[in-house]
Amino acid sequence: MIVYRAANAFDLPVFVSLDKELFPYSPWSASQYKEEFSSPTRHFVVAVDEAQSIIGYAGVFAPGLAEADVLTVGVVPEHRGKGVARALMALLTDWAKAQGSTAMMLEVKTDNTEAIGLYESLDYSKLNVRKDYFGAGLDAQVMRLELS
Repeated sequence: MIVYRAANAFDLPVFVSLDKELFPYSPWSASQYKEEFSSPTRHFVVAVDEAQSIIGYAGVFAPGLAEADVLTVGVVPEHRGKGVARALMALLTDWAKAQGSTAMMLEVKTDNTEAIGLYESLDYSKLNVRKDYFGAGLDAQVMRLELS
């Protein structure tokens, strides 16, 4: 059974560790996560398995009556394809709506077809490509979801 909850400061080391594993091309530092966690305009959620291990996490920046920006979404490989990322995205979307956000934006590596497929299934539209967004030769597909 997977449980979803708001992230807390005790989760910070796990975020940093998983970020290095899942996003080796652009991991966030502990200080970056600490700063993000401390802002009331950011919201992070985690997925926890029956062993109480964090198997997925996601974060969003929602400044209120404007576009929200998905900051990160990560799921450990052995739990992909089980709806974890979809559930995390739903939690982020609900929180952004509650903050008054009008849309959600995100960037995803152009070669991450699995994630792009998920976002398209959630009604995100492709906008454009940002060259070298994640580093040299690592382009990002920019996507947007209108919130009603």
